[in-house]
Amino acid sequence: MSAAPSPPTPSSTSARVRRFALAVAFALLLPPVLAGAAGWEKVASERGVRVYIREVPGRDVPRFKGVATIDADPLLLLAVLADVERACEWNAACVHARMVQKRSEFDLDFHNRLKATWPVSDRDAVLRTSARIEDGGNRVYAEFRAIQSAPAVAKGVVRFPMLHGRYTIRRNAKGGSNVEYVIDADPGGWVPNWFVKYAVKNVPLDTLTGLRRQAAKRAADYAGFVARHRSPPPPPPAPPHAP
Repeated sequence: MSAAPSPPTPSSTSARVRRFALAVAFALLLPPVLAGAAGWEKVASERGVRVYIREVPGRDVPRFKGVATIDADPLLLLAVLADVERACEWNAACVHARMVQKRSEFDLDFHNRLKATWPVSDRDAVLRTSARIEDGGNRVYAEFRAIQSAPAVAKGVVRFPMLHGRYTIRRNAKGGSNVEYVIDADPGGWVPNWFVKYAVKNVPLDTLTGLRRQAAKRAADYAGFVARHRSPPPPPPAPPHAP
């Protein structure tokens, strides 16, 4: 029979407490993306895009995201995202994208219909968008969310009960952009499991490769947009006065 373990000494207990406190403090200092990284499972890495999913309790469709590096200015990518009339040029599933209401350049509603693979019905949504530019155009945040609004749902089409997406775009050291695209959705209606697996992988892949392609194709068309939203660098400090 082995001897009973000796009770912990005050010094060993104190050391464990210090290690635990240090681990908690370190976790609190992590950026949210790193702190939550353990919750995302990598499911694909193709065409320069990494795809991750995060299961949501009680739901059949996980959250999913794509991460990519795109050789384009963050403001150029925002210009592509804000151009509703050309959305179907680069979004492979887009049937149409039509403006419903435009309150400002980035605050607008548009109707988007997406093609689904048979036997799944097409989906549609009225999307309300917003965007924010920070650090003189070096950081861009764009978001869209489904709202319940006109037009009416066409026959044979299912409207998303819930759809929320966001782009986080940051200039990298090489002058390009690090892009993260996240989707949280309830597609509604009947969706077989094989289609869910297909969509959570291919939607971010196709979206980010399409965004990359459109930015390269339309860069000259959006030069004015980029210049208009680029904040000038701050002036250099005034030289000290001579004594």
